[in-house]
Amino acid sequence: MSSKEKMSHALFRKSGSVHGRIGTLLLGLLASISLLGCSNDKDAGVFLGGDANSEIHYSNAFGTYRSLVYVPASARGGEPAPLVVVLHGANTTAEQQRAANLFDPVAKREGFIVMYPDHETDSQLGPHPLQSWRMYDIVETQRGVGDADAIAELTRQVIQDWNVDPERVYVVGMSAGGWMTSIMGAAYPDIYAAIGLAEAGAYGMGTALIGLFQPVGPTLVPAEVPALAAYLAMDSHARVVPMINFQGEKDLAATPAAGAQAVKQWLMTNNLVESGSPYAPFPLAPSETIDVIPEDGYPYHVDIYRDEEGCRVVEQVRIEEMEHYWPGGTDDPELSGFTDPRAPSGAEMSWAFFKRFRLSDTSSPCVELQS
Repeated sequence: MSSKEKMSHALFRKSGSVHGRIGTLLLGLLASISLLGCSNDKDAGVFLGGDANSEIHYSNAFGTYRSLVYVPASARGGEPAPLVVVLHGANTTAEQQRAANLFDPVAKREGFIVMYPDHETDSQLGPHPLQSWRMYDIVETQRGVGDADAIAELTRQVIQDWNVDPERVYVVGMSAGGWMTSIMGAAYPDIYAAIGLAEAGAYGMGTALIGLFQPVGPTLVPAEVPALAAYLAMDSHARVVPMINFQGEKDLAATPAAGAQAVKQWLMTNNLVESGSPYAPFPLAPSETIDVIPEDGYPYHVDIYRDEEGCRVVEQVRIEEMEHYWPGGTDDPELSGFTDPRAPSGAEMSWAFFKRFRLSDTSSPCVELQS
């Protein structure tokens, strides 16, 4: 586990006052939205130095959506390639997320495809205030509705139109995108083999004070509640969903309490899938904690939760000194509001976690791939 990689992305601006305004505005923008209709179109890819950069589109009754798609030359061999979906946070576009997080160099080296969804225009049924995914709207925490529907359909387009291995599709998001990722894991466990959250919280907890009123919110409801809600949202597609969580220990917008609740929720949801009880078979305490003190960055701690065979199910990366940023990423001063390069690389650590899992293999006795 490298402590010197410098890659990734983030979300809200550095200013604490911005965090407060985001929470206040999102609380006042709960939408009540209904049925959806669909339309698709696809742009031709642009090849640069052997790599393909494309933009695809999707529309439903909630708005028009697009996604940047990066297909490195290393992912265009004979074997189907993995796909990583990256969801931006509020006050951020797909382009900014991509430039800041440095997922593309990891994809180029490792041979996977990256897509960066975004909301393009809004219908009269629902705006995207502050460029945020509508993770705060309880209507959109379910399958086939709004933003979740659009992200899933854009993902399916990439799986269909490029040589993607449907067993190795993953989704990761920052802040608002992280809460949206929790929704995708619960609503579409049949698409995403594993998920990643950065500076976010549990499933459905972005819909009310529980998720947005920090630091008290996450303590108001026990983790059993969102755990059961996520399990019910899975419906007939229920399966164990491995999860990695990144948490800045000085984050005032998505506090350590929110990250801890997300970890517990996904462990409990996975337990419900396996046994019908939220408390077993996966332990709710980490099996191992790795402490890392790099020479030139923040100390951090990796809590690993393993199944009965010793295979990991959930990881949490707790980063000392980090505030509300995607960990690692570019050190470009023009993008300093999005990343914290002193933290370990979220892109590198996400991929190291994701590549351990295949969609059909995340079940007992061993969730993790065996080499």
